[in-house]
Amino acid sequence: MLIDATSAAISGLRAAGVRLGTSAHNDIPLPKNVRRYYLPSSTHGGGNGATTENPPPASAGNNCPGNNWGRRTLTVNPVPALGLVNRVRAALREWVMHDTPPPPSRWPLMKDKNLVAPTKAAMGFPSGVPGIPDSIFLPENFVFPVLDYDWGPEYDHSEASGNPTNAPPPINNVIKTLVPRVDADGNEIGGVPTVQRDAPLGTYLGWNITAGPGDATYDGRPFHAGQVCNYVGGMVPFFKKKADRLAAGDPRLSLEERYVTHAGYVAAVTAAAHNAFNQGYLLAADRDALIAQAVASDVCNQPGDGGMCNSGP
Repeated sequence: MLIDATSAAISGLRAAGVRLGTSAHNDIPLPKNVRRYYLPSSTHGGGNGATTENPPPASAGNNCPGNNWGRRTLTVNPVPALGLVNRVRAALREWVMHDTPPPPSRWPLMKDKNLVAPTKAAMGFPSGVPGIPDSIFLPENFVFPVLDYDWGPEYDHSEASGNPTNAPPPINNVIKTLVPRVDADGNEIGGVPTVQRDAPLGTYLGWNITAGPGDATYDGRPFHAGQVCNYVGGMVPFFKKKADRLAAGDPRLSLEERYVTHAGYVAAVTAAAHNAFNQGYLLAADRDALIAQAVASDVCNQPGDGGMCNSGP
């Protein structure tokens, strides 16, 4: 049993290959004693689970972790992994101790058309989402190629051991990389059900966008600007009001159009949490905690809102 990956592993590690092999012709089937769970639209290791209509903006000093490729431009993705981790731990214990089958595997599959080419068109990513330029989906920015090298006859590729006699190694071929398809909000389709996908407050991404590392430039541009930021997911919040999102040209529905009121948002979270619980991917305690968090949240519940999403100036 394994929590296969968050979506940051798809963009940062090109992890679709472990599900499709090097040819990407078909889904690789799992053995009967293995379960795979994919947490859609999530950052590496999961986010902090914050539930707010006003997430903090990206900090000017917050670099992409693990590299010096520049500052991130989008606020950090809050989609938490803890609920799924808690459920999988309990399921593994019951499977080992009592032979109780765990919930079915859930991850994006080629046969369901939920793993697609890493292009904006194939993904179905919406145009006009604030802060996400079309240029991010260019091959040199979005998903870099995975190369199959020939290190020579004395090197064992499957074990990554031996004597690499070819230096530098020639390239045998480029390994095909696929990514999850997304819905009209830009959130991933496939994987386990989550409250954030079924009752979203924005577009949750397994990747972020670099702004460039300060003053260092090449050809008048910051190094690595406008490329995918490794291992840290991003979020683009929805506008609160329909009029504001129309003025900005945002194609995604506002909170007003989705939920109308704070109570409407709580009802959507309640339905989503019960759906994840009923399908076996959430513990009762975590289900109840998510609902309580929505009740206490500021979503259409700011001072002066009167519980409405369209109140105020």
